[in-house]
Amino acid sequence: MISLRSWGVVIFSKIYVAIALVIAAVISPLALSFIPVLLFLWYLYSWRFPIAPVTNLLTAYFMFFAVALLFTPQVDPFFSLLISLPVLLLINHSLQETAELLIYRDTRYNRRPTDIFLTLLLIAVLVLGVAGLLGSLTLLLSGAIVIIYFGVVVAVVLRQLPSSPVLAEQVKQRMVAGSRAHLDIKLTVKTKTGGLLFLESLCEWVKVRPNKLSLKQNDLVVKVSLSPSLSGPSIIKLKGQAVDRWGLIQVNFELEPIRMYVIPRARYAAWLARRYLAATKPGALPLISNIETLRPAYGLRRGVEYYGSQLYQPGDSLKNIDWKHSLKYNELVSKEFADFHGQPAIILINLAVGNAEEADKLSYNIIVTAISLARENIPAALVAYNHESVKITTPTLQSQELVRKSLQIAQEMVAFINPVRYLNPPDVARLRANISRLRFAESKASNVLGQLLQLEYKNLSNNAKLNPSTKALTEVFGKANKQSNIIIISHRNHDAEALAFNTFYFSRKGNAVINIGQARSAANA
Repeated sequence: MISLRSWGVVIFSKIYVAIALVIAAVISPLALSFIPVLLFLWYLYSWRFPIAPVTNLLTAYFMFFAVALLFTPQVDPFFSLLISLPVLLLINHSLQETAELLIYRDTRYNRRPTDIFLTLLLIAVLVLGVAGLLGSLTLLLSGAIVIIYFGVVVAVVLRQLPSSPVLAEQVKQRMVAGSRAHLDIKLTVKTKTGGLLFLESLCEWVKVRPNKLSLKQNDLVVKVSLSPSLSGPSIIKLKGQAVDRWGLIQVNFELEPIRMYVIPRARYAAWLARRYLAATKPGALPLISNIETLRPAYGLRRGVEYYGSQLYQPGDSLKNIDWKHSLKYNELVSKEFADFHGQPAIILINLAVGNAEEADKLSYNIIVTAISLARENIPAALVAYNHESVKITTPTLQSQELVRKSLQIAQEMVAFINPVRYLNPPDVARLRANISRLRFAESKASNVLGQLLQLEYKNLSNNAKLNPSTKALTEVFGKANKQSNIIIISHRNHDAEALAFNTFYFSRKGNAVINIGQARSAANA
């Protein structure tokens, strides 16, 4: 907000320039009077119809030299320079107005002149060069005055704008990897010159809002959102840039507002498991963090629960159609429900991981899924495989033994780099629905397309039979209840297509299939 006094100075300087141009048009020779007239018309247009602040700044800058030159033929060069001096007030205001819209530019220097400052300084130097070529004392003095003006302003900025214009109050934060936190960071402004502050995170999982602030206040507050991965810096750094209120000098610096300690998910889950095993009775475990990742497996004894949405398939009940999302996607979307009714479960685990981050997530999901089932007294069998073969198969286990075995399995992971990348797993249900529709088509093209889709389905079926995940399911169903619900924990690397096919196959047989940590809801896409 501009103060009343500053507003008065601006109005005065604008009126002064307009009057100066009118007087110049009156006293100029008739042959040259059109020049101040054209300048006056342009000036009135830019005043009446506001244009870009940069254009206003360049207009005021040009008017300073123009006013001095227009009065030179009639008065002494020194006097004409005095007439143009009040225009500096307008230049000063336009600079501050333009500075509000500046964006920072990356540089390796701690301090650097801004682009607008370099442009204005270059114009002043060119004016001095032209003055020397033309022998114009007025232009020479005008250029010198502008350079002196910038020199004074820069001296003020360098004195009042320190290398680190703000100080951050450091906050200590302890978090489980993958969880989210929102912190308020207090900043203390050390400069009185005003200007703008830009903040940017050096980590992708750190978000700063707002990232542009005014330095006119003494205290500032920014909101920082964190979602740390397994590995990351212990001290969170923010990259800061500050520009003075005239937009002439940019200062680059770093802040260290957060000192954090990230607890691996696997370590946290193991602690939860030990707490559970040490408890005297079920249910003594404290609330599990990040329960959203376990929602499909948590509370499965409570009957029919909404699980997700998928595209409508022939045979789906019309009462389960999600009309809201059907209108949104212009396709029929059907709601899915997980119906466990306390039936035993099978936890299908893919032990192949690509890196330490995936290993940490997988270990967390294995242990906490087992704890969730144990707390609900849902018996479960465990079966684990990697990219080569089936590694572990158990019969149906009760609560205590289930948690103990999950701790053991979480230590059996192997590294596997899959050269194949999947954008999306195949939608086998939709493939079968399309095959069914094409059976009733009579055109030749439809028959050919149906044969191609049938070939694709057969290929998926053959590949699934050769995958260790299918072999694991075959083995575990030999030891567990045939109606057991299947919980899949996998990073979908070597087994993406096989799991997609098996999910379709066992769902049609009546087994509820749930994917832990796998986004599968069309409505949430």
